[in-house]
Amino acid sequence: MCYILYTLHKCNHWVAQPQPGNGPILRICSDAETLRLGRPCPETEHRVENRSQGLCDGCMWNGITK
Repeated sequence: MCYILYTLHKCNHWVAQPQPGNGPILRICSDAETLRLGRPCPETEHRVENRSQGLCDGCMWNGITK
């Protein structure tokens, strides 16, 4: 199953992580790559990969500009 990795921030917002080298956010699994010639699976799994003690960019800027 193809998947998207997220960082979960203190404000409970999930921010998708790009691949190293500023690649696409969607990670295509090996099954999709071999069976579907590089197209993603019909269902995409969403995974929290990292947890951050800070706020996401949107919440941080909202706090600064108030």
